[in-house]
Amino acid sequence: MKRLVKRSFARLPSLLRRQDGISMIIMLGVMLVTSMLVVAAFTSASGEVHLTNSDTEEKKAYYAAEAGIEDYEYHLTQDSDYLTYCTNPTPANPALNQELSETTGKPMTTAELEAHSAEVPELNKEKSEEKYAIQLLPAASDKETVKKCNPDNLVESMLEEEPPATGTFRIKSTGFSGHAKSAIVATFKNANFVSFVWYTKYETFDPAMYGTPIRTQCENFYGKRPGEHECANNYFISGETVDGPMHTEDHVGICGDPVFGRSPTDRIEFGQLKTESLGYSTEEDSSCSGGAHPDFVGTKIPASEVGSLEPPPGDEELLHIVEPKYHYEGKTEIVLNGTTMTVIKHKGAGSSGTPKEEEETNVPFPPNGVIYVSEESCPDTYSMYGPKPGYKEDTKCGNAYIRGEYDDSLTVAAQNDVVINGNLLSLPRSGTVPTGNALLGLIANNFVRIYHPVAKTYPVSGTSCKGKDTYLGSHKCEYTDSASECDAPNMTATEAEAEGLQEVLKNPVIDAAMLALKHAVVVDNFSCGAANLEHLNVYGAVAGLFSNGLTGQFSGNGEIVHGYPYDAVYDNRLEIEEPPHFLNPIHADWYIQRQTLASKP
Repeated sequence: MKRLVKRSFARLPSLLRRQDGISMIIMLGVMLVTSMLVVAAFTSASGEVHLTNSDTEEKKAYYAAEAGIEDYEYHLTQDSDYLTYCTNPTPANPALNQELSETTGKPMTTAELEAHSAEVPELNKEKSEEKYAIQLLPAASDKETVKKCNPDNLVESMLEEEPPATGTFRIKSTGFSGHAKSAIVATFKNANFVSFVWYTKYETFDPAMYGTPIRTQCENFYGKRPGEHECANNYFISGETVDGPMHTEDHVGICGDPVFGRSPTDRIEFGQLKTESLGYSTEEDSSCSGGAHPDFVGTKIPASEVGSLEPPPGDEELLHIVEPKYHYEGKTEIVLNGTTMTVIKHKGAGSSGTPKEEEETNVPFPPNGVIYVSEESCPDTYSMYGPKPGYKEDTKCGNAYIRGEYDDSLTVAAQNDVVINGNLLSLPRSGTVPTGNALLGLIANNFVRIYHPVAKTYPVSGTSCKGKDTYLGSHKCEYTDSASECDAPNMTATEAEAEGLQEVLKNPVIDAAMLALKHAVVVDNFSCGAANLEHLNVYGAVAGLFSNGLTGQFSGNGEIVHGYPYDAVYDNRLEIEEPPHFLNPIHADWYIQRQTLASKP
C-alpha cells in the first residue's frame, strides 16, 4: 500500500507536465469572448435599428402632417368657401375634426384624433401606415362657451378679430406613423386688393390712353395682346422700388435694377410667365439696352402658385348699403375735415352761364362709412389727353372730387371717376406715417384720377415743341403748371383761376387704398407740363384693372420729363383692417401666411 501511494506521488510531476485538454480550455474561452462580442454587436445593432426606425417614423409622421395641410389647402383652392362647411363638406373629408371633442368638450386626445384620421394615399394606391387628422382651430377671439367651427356663426367662430391676426384662420394637422406623432399649425389669409401696394390684372397701359377709338385689343395678357407700340407695356426701371407686396396677373416688364419688396415677408406675385425661369423680360423693348437685373427683397412667388384676384364688374353693390342721405348724383366735391365734411354739389350752369353749386357744411361721416356718387348722364368718356370731360363740363357725371384730412374711416365710391384734387391725410400722423386707425377707401367704376389740368389741346402743326409737350406726337397742350415753350400762350395763374382751375398739386400726399375697377389709377394729362411737381406720394394701396404706371412720362434714361414719379408705400394697417365695406375680388384665393411646428396632442 505504501508502495502504491509512493508511486502515485512519484507520477504526479509527470502528469502535471503533460498538456492534455489545454486546447479545449482555450477554445472555451475564445467561444465565450466571441459570444459576448456577438451579443454586444447584436444589442448595438438592434438599438441602431430601433433608433433608425424611430427616426423614420418621426419623419413619416411629419410628412403625414404636411400632407394634411396640403389636403386642406387643395380643397380651399378648389372651393374658396370650403371653410364655411366646417367639418361637413361634400364629399365628406374623414380627416376633418373639430378642435374640441364632441363628447368631452376638451381638446381631442391623440387616440380620438387617430381613430378618425384619414390614410395618406401612396402613389401606388396601396394603403400606408401613415395617417393625418386635421383640426379646425376656433378663433382666440371667439366668445362662445363651446369653441368650435360654427357654420351659422362662421366669422366669429373661426376668423380672428384682433390684430395682428385679423381676418386669418388656423388649422392643425397631426401626422401619425407607427408610434410617432408630429403636428403642424398653418395660418391662412385671404388675399384681396388691399393686400398689395400694387395690384393689376393687365400690366399694359389703359386702352383709353390711345384716344378714340379705344384699343380694346389691348385688354389681354402679354403674348395674346398686340405688341409694342400698338399696346404699350409698363416697365419697372432702375431707381424704382415697390415698397410692399405686389400682385399682377400679367407678365412684368423690367428694365434695369428696380427693387421689389421691403423684406422677405412681402409677396411678389407675377401671374404670367414670359419664361419659366424668370417671369419677366426686356427683349420686347429695344430701348432697354442694360437688360433686367431686379432685386427681389420680397419673396417672389412661382407663377403656378399665384392665385387669381378677379375684380367685380362694378361698384354698384355699394348702392345697396349706402344711406340715402349719403347718396349723391352728378359731380360732387367732398372736403374732409376730421370726422365731418363739406359737400359741394355742382348743378351745371345757370342762365348767366355761371356754374351753380349747393354747399353743405359740417356733414358728419356716414354711420356705416360709405358715400356713393351716381351719374345723371355723362356725355363723354374720359380721355387722358385733354379735359374731356373737363373739370367744368362733368356736372352730370358720377364723379367724386375729394381732398382734405380725416381721423375716422370712410369709403367713397363713384359710378364714374374719383378725382383727387388735393392732399388726403389720415390723422393723427407722425411725419409722413399715419399713427391712428383711420383708413380711406376710394373706389371708381372707371378711373381714379389725380388732378393735373391743362387749358386745352390742339393738333401739332409742323415739328413738335422740343418733345416736351406732345401727346403721342399728335397734340400740344397749354399747361397750367409751367411756362410753355410752344406757340400757344400758356395760361397765367389768374387765367387759370378765372377758368375755375385750382392750383396744380405739387408733391401731393395721398393716404388711401385706391381701386379702379374697369380702368386704372392715373394722373390727368400725365404727359403734359414741366417736371417740377416733385413726387406723387401714396401711402396705402394702388389697384387697377390696367397698369397704374401712367403718372408721368420718362426719358429713355429714366429721367422724369412730365408729371410725377411714383413714391408708393404699403400701409401695413391694411394687413389687418380695410376701409368700410371695401370691395373684394369675385374670387379671392386663400394662402398659407405662416406655418409652424406645434406641440403634439
